[in-house]
Amino acid sequence: MASTSRAARSQNVSHSQATQQPIREVDDKVRGILAYILDHTAQKIPIKDKDLVPAAGDRNELKKRLPLVAELLAKRFGILLTPLDAASKTFICIAEEPVASIHELTPAQRPQFTLLYIILMYIFLRGNRIEDTKLYGMLEMLNIQDEEHGYFGANPRKQIDETFVKQQYLKRERSQLSAYDDPKTFFLWGPRAKAEFTFEQIVQFASKLLNQHPKIFDHHLTMAQEGVNAEQ
Repeated sequence: MASTSRAARSQNVSHSQATQQPIREVDDKVRGILAYILDHTAQKIPIKDKDLVPAAGDRNELKKRLPLVAELLAKRFGILLTPLDAASKTFICIAEEPVASIHELTPAQRPQFTLLYIILMYIFLRGNRIEDTKLYGMLEMLNIQDEEHGYFGANPRKQIDETFVKQQYLKRERSQLSAYDDPKTFFLWGPRAKAEFTFEQIVQFASKLLNQHPKIFDHHLTMAQEGVNAEQ
């Protein structure tokens, strides 16, 4: 009787292991998952695993196919499927070779890219965390305000609050020092910014924009790296 019970448990374990084995062949479900991801990469909006379940059938089938999907995305399309964090069920798609120069962009993309660079530079120079009102104040000093801008287009602030945050270029945090203080909102570099840009690139941009030698920003580089190390 005990022997039969052990055999049954062994069969159940073997069946469970078999259902968890990664799929290594491209089937219709793999194609469906790939198609969904490729259709949504241009928007740079994070993809939740629940968005991919319909193409896979269920979460177990999705889990078995994701390693192959990630491998195909990298090899065939140069796209890295990256989880937002270790426990996250949300992914972002990042180009294996991110844009190295503004000249690689279309004329329509350049204003948004330039605005993003300015914002990331300012956050970097202010200790990698900046209150939203101070960020907007800096932009107003550059005559970048809510209304139509001659270069950056309509409502640059909306690009910050909605587009850059949704795309994970910026991370927004709420903080309240005490029960007697009003809560404040801060902006930080988001996971996509950390993946696509380096602090050294921002230093080069800042040195050209501010007409300063890159060595001037050594202290900022050290602080930024210490922040990254603290997160790891």
